[in-house]
Amino acid sequence: YNQSQRRRSRWYNRILQRNSNRRNSNNDDITTTGNAFFNITSTNYDLEAYELDLPEVVSAKRKLLSARLFRRRPWLQRRVDEYPKLMEANFNDLNATSKVLEGILLNDNDAEREDVTNIILFEGVMIYLDEGVPHALLELCSDVLRKSRTANSNTSSSKATLGYLCFADRLENIPGGDADAAHVEMESTGWELVDFLSKPGLARHMGVARVV
Repeated sequence: YNQSQRRRSRWYNRILQRNSNRRNSNNDDITTTGNAFFNITSTNYDLEAYELDLPEVVSAKRKLLSARLFRRRPWLQRRVDEYPKLMEANFNDLNATSKVLEGILLNDNDAEREDVTNIILFEGVMIYLDEGVPHALLELCSDVLRKSRTANSNTSSSKATLGYLCFADRLENIPGGDADAAHVEMESTGWELVDFLSKPGLARHMGVARVV
């Protein structure tokens, strides 16, 4: 698990660094959505993070933060804005999930912000979803990211908006660890697969893709 987490962290940081080098700037503004948010080692980025989970899980996490973490370490309350914003979402309900993502990605009214990189993370989520939903969820995510890109390109500031997907999960229509099948699945749902690795376990597929 730790080795997988380190590899994912390297992927996330590589995306941030590549985007930073592209503009010769260390002020990337990142919006991350997904079921998990990992520590990104560089501190030279302006990060805006969201964590989506089932309503009962979000409620339990909020209680845990208030009842245990902040009580034992009260100084962390001063840094609460650095934690991901907890959002309720049931990924089996695609319409509701779409509204949540659009609410995050399409309501950026800050004209002063620089270019934006949106990164969607999935870890061990799709293995629990209904049949057909993982494929549809990939389509949904790429569609919302394209809408965000179009919306930002039509503003007076003409911000560049990049969209990436990072995953450690079990995708549909990919028997075992077939890399060719992975490319076909991602292309059919609006993504270009950049990196892919198959590993043992339920969440056997790891990779990075960019929205097309």
